[in-house]
Amino acid sequence: MGNQGYEELSNEQAKQLIDQGVSVIDVRDQGKYDEAHVPGAILVPLNDILANPAILPEGDILFVCNIGRSSGVASQMAVASGRTGIFNLRDGTEGWVRDGLSVEGELS
Repeated sequence: MGNQGYEELSNEQAKQLIDQGVSVIDVRDQGKYDEAHVPGAILVPLNDILANPAILPEGDILFVCNIGRSSGVASQMAVASGRTGIFNLRDGTEGWVRDGLSVEGELS
């Protein structure tokens, strides 16, 4: 666990969590989400989370964005609101696709 209160995950680590049923939250906009997203990811734009962190589901959460930066902000916000079990996909959807992992959306 990093000193920021959440954990940065590699694709392999994230895949294991996803297989275990972690909630995957994609914090990008609708257009990017529609193009390609990690399988099972739910779209909750970053601005919505910043406005109201209580909209996040209970339990552990894996945040995903394009390259890991916006999802890092979402992770910080979740931790700041008292949440635990927060994870960030380090290289985002771009890294996920680059590693040849499957996605859902128009590009799949």
